[in-house]
Amino acid sequence: LSALGRREEALEATREAADIYRRLAEARPDAFLPDLASALNNLGIRLSALGRREEALEATREAVEIRRRLAEARPDAFLPDLARSLGALGGALGDAAEAIAAFAEGIACLRPAFERLPQAHGGLMGVLVELYRQACQAHGREPDPGMLAPILPLLG
Repeated sequence: LSALGRREEALEATREAADIYRRLAEARPDAFLPDLASALNNLGIRLSALGRREEALEATREAVEIRRRLAEARPDAFLPDLARSLGALGGALGDAAEAIAAFAEGIACLRPAFERLPQAHGGLMGVLVELYRQACQAHGREPDPGMLAPILPLLG
């Protein structure tokens, strides 16, 4: 729906999916919390695209919180998902200075998986690095060369 330009309908479908996964996760958290986090992440992206910043931040922060807990329990499985949600959080924050921290944390979360499998995680890492650089530039800050130095050669 979103790709067809039907953004309001896409938002409602995404909100409905989040509501369904919330109910499922309440009954069986170990089975459905990852799906709830994905649905909330998507909801935040849809809300952000419609300029509904506060709602987008609420949904995205909840996704980050869930994915943070999942990543603590199973880092190999969930750190890339946490990185994705931190990227969405940075996007929802827009030009706020906190976006830099969200993108930097996303890069740090993704780095171990990216270094092991750069082809699998290169797309997400490339986006996070670019968004981090843009946020730094918008705030007159230099990107952290120590953070980026091991990553940039693998991005090619």
